[in-house]
Amino acid sequence: MKNYVPPVGMKKRKRRKKDPKAPKRPPSSFFLFSREHYTKIKSDNPHWSVVQVAKLLGEMWSKKSEQDKQPYEEKAARLRAKYHQELMTYRVNHGQGCSRKKGPGTSGGLIQIQDPVGILILSASL
Repeated sequence: MKNYVPPVGMKKRKRRKKDPKAPKRPPSSFFLFSREHYTKIKSDNPHWSVVQVAKLLGEMWSKKSEQDKQPYEEKAARLRAKYHQELMTYRVNHGQGCSRKKGPGTSGGLIQIQDPVGILILSASL
């Protein structure tokens, strides 16, 4: 790889910078579980590395029953819904990253904004 020379005309693509004002993605149910149990495991085993603690957390999570996982999954679902609401508000206010289409049969300035969850119809034109 160190001797690789890209073809003529090929440029390295630059990443688009993230907007610091954009909402952050919510944690998964496993990460919520990990946050809750990490400090106890680390205090019981202070010499363990982060990898060792993560492996134990993964084993603990996989051994949990669906009923035990339920509170974490519900909290993750609430955080996900809140995130999608904040994301839609951000996209409407900043006009970035959303597909704006005039919906069939819409008039009077109604615009449909399509998001990962569904279609939200706004009454104000953007």
